[in-house]
Amino acid sequence: MGKLGKREIIILGVMGIAILYGAFYFLAPKKKASISNMAQKTAELNAFVTDLNTGLAKDGTRNQDILIFRRAEKEWKQDPFLDAKSYRAWSKARETVKAGAAAPKIEFTYTGYLEVNRGKMAIINGMEYREGEELDVKGFVLKSITPARVVIENRAAKAAQTIPLQE
Repeated sequence: MGKLGKREIIILGVMGIAILYGAFYFLAPKKKASISNMAQKTAELNAFVTDLNTGLAKDGTRNQDILIFRRAEKEWKQDPFLDAKSYRAWSKARETVKAGAAAPKIEFTYTGYLEVNRGKMAIINGMEYREGEELDVKGFVLKSITPARVVIENRAAKAAQTIPLQE
């Protein structure tokens, strides 16, 4: 091994000091906590928990579940899952129905067909339906399913509507 330069000597010295400090820190005997010190810490912890419970009781957060259910049961002014365009269309349709005017035409999208054994299913507006099943849109029933189209009946108007498969 050759002669060490000033830089290498400094690095080795700092490394030696770090090793000595680590050995002293990890190998030196630790002071044991006194029983009175542990009792004091336990008392402080119990006082903290008591204060916390008292504060929670004052805030009324123990009845938080009841509050959540009450708020969920109220009629929502706006559906949080609708985007702005869909909300405007829904709001306009709602106002039209309240005013007593004719209900707006409801759009259906037939996007999928499944046939397993003798059972047929259609995917309409992202939901799966069987023949004769009532749709999520109140008053509409799925009458028939073919791979190319579905027939949806409006019970209120007694009218059938044929929707072709969209690919």
